[in-house]
Amino acid sequence: FSDFTRDREKDDFLEVPLRRLLFCSILQIFADEGKGSEFMSKGTTVQVLDRGLDIIEKLSTSEKGMSIQELSLATGLPKPTVHRILATFLERHYVEKDPETSIYRMGSIFVELASLYLNKIVLKTEAEPILRRMASAFSATAFLGIREGFDVVYLSSVEPLNSIRMYTEIGKREPLYCTALGKILLSAMNEDEFVRLAGQFSFKSFTDRTITSFDGLAAEVNSARLNGYALDRGEHTEGSSCLAVPIYDFTRRIVAAISVSGFGLLENYPVETIFKEMKAASRELSRRMGYTFPEENPASVIKQQ
Repeated sequence: FSDFTRDREKDDFLEVPLRRLLFCSILQIFADEGKGSEFMSKGTTVQVLDRGLDIIEKLSTSEKGMSIQELSLATGLPKPTVHRILATFLERHYVEKDPETSIYRMGSIFVELASLYLNKIVLKTEAEPILRRMASAFSATAFLGIREGFDVVYLSSVEPLNSIRMYTEIGKREPLYCTALGKILLSAMNEDEFVRLAGQFSFKSFTDRTITSFDGLAAEVNSARLNGYALDRGEHTEGSSCLAVPIYDFTRRIVAAISVSGFGLLENYPVETIFKEMKAASRELSRRMGYTFPEENPASVIKQQ
């Protein structure tokens, strides 16, 4: 597989936006069906992925959709092969089929994938100057993160000048339960969602201050909902403290969070001072993501077990 990736990179395969977006999705489809190991062992992974991508690319440029016969002619693939690939895509909603005409079109899932992909690009671009301003204001590292599964994933970070580096890599994952970013992202969930997710946390301890219970986390998330910010007082990294606020988009949902973090941050600045600046930053970035601010509703509270 590594040889495949290297070879394709020579052709800038992964630099083509549509193919880059579909690459992992299609590989995952075959893996989910239990075929991934078969393809890998036979050395046909390149062929399988190329065939699937060829079909998708032909459909993406067709205004009225295409039949199996038309796709076969356009791609040079045998009709049985086209039919098998389309059947897999159809099951996963990557394509749609008109039951009367048997014409295939791109599925609605591509709108979702494209939106997620573009939102991350826009989010990072719009966040950069705001993060830079926050890092400078508090001589701290500013972060942008999103939730994926049980973790917060860092999309961007900005270091202040002349600082002690915190060495947080872009793309790095950290647990939701012991980070300020994570607590804010958890506050976006309703009670049932929170209980289901938090009930699966390992609550591994990183420092003496790490939250290690459901009730302790529920209390922190409730506080984040009510106050509009979350704190991390050395729960993940000894001596480092952090304040995070939510980012909303046009769907009026929390889609990300930003934070400032540093050694001695909460000792050097009052929470109220940091929150005032971070709240303004949150509103600015949320507006850039299409959010309009309605009257605030009372926050719902997660019951402790």
